[in-house]
Amino acid sequence: MYKTKWLMVAGLGVFGAACSRPARTAVVPVRRMENAQDAGEGDLAARALRARLAANADDLDARLALAQMYEKRDQPELAVEHYRFALQRFPASTETALALAKHLRQMDQSLEALRVVRASLTQHPKGSWELQSMAGILLDEQGKFEDAEAAHRSALKLAPERSALHNNLGYNLLLQGQGKNAITEFEKAIAIEPRASRAHNNLAAALAVGEYSSQALAEWKKAGSAAAAHNNLAAVFLEQERYDDARTELSAALAADRGFAPAIANLKLLDELVGIAPQAIAPTRRVNFLRRVASTFGTVIGAKSLGTKVAGKSRKGEAVAAMESGKAGKELNR
Repeated sequence: MYKTKWLMVAGLGVFGAACSRPARTAVVPVRRMENAQDAGEGDLAARALRARLAANADDLDARLALAQMYEKRDQPELAVEHYRFALQRFPASTETALALAKHLRQMDQSLEALRVVRASLTQHPKGSWELQSMAGILLDEQGKFEDAEAAHRSALKLAPERSALHNNLGYNLLLQGQGKNAITEFEKAIAIEPRASRAHNNLAAALAVGEYSSQALAEWKKAGSAAAAHNNLAAVFLEQERYDDARTELSAALAADRGFAPAIANLKLLDELVGIAPQAIAPTRRVNFLRRVASTFGTVIGAKSLGTKVAGKSRKGEAVAAMESGKAGKELNR
């Protein structure tokens, strides 16, 4: 589950990126205490990987495995060091470039991640759908939607049969306010992969914002539970200040699941909103429903307004969308 500022339940994509050593002497424990970077060096798996690298510095699989191990141990600097070394040795390795870019992105270094991706693309004159799609995702997160769209389309030219690529282009178009074109791409994604829960959730969001509530509800039900679907539609209605409609959907959510926490929280919030609605004390500001939807990677992406409004100091932005059986937003392509 991921949370947005509204209580929505996920029920909206992601790249699947990749001689024995002399025995240690008694100084090793002391060295580990003095240098935190050596933490875990005594682990059998890590020692085996380091032994492989000592015997062959060009063992790419061992280098990547060790980097991933450092990631899991929350030692990001060491992971980056190994990814960078591997990319220096194998500059044409798409797997390595993607692994480094994704790790940098997780470290909130999206600009550097994009630089890595673009540099790697120069190693592939015929193009790489994986790298182009990652570039599009990174550009989306930087708010450069037109450049991102070009990257997503380049990826699709190379791999038009991939559901995730259509989903990502659709998400980009939705961020640009091109709802109808976005719906077309989400439908293409679902046609390729009928169980693509992220595409179903994205399609539902596009339909809901476009006021096709019954179709949106049907898509959310395909991706998750009935309670989550009704709650998600209620979150959209809260954004649109359609309080009676929101209450109807929340009642339906609780009828499907009496203990459904997001709906319970949204119902409480709705009661508060109805009480304070006449006291909108600040100028209205335009708000985008998609800003309530976190990306697969947990980053909320800014986008052009889709036309809803909210009082400047209201609490509507606290509603929660619940997305089950997947998350909303982009996919790192498989």
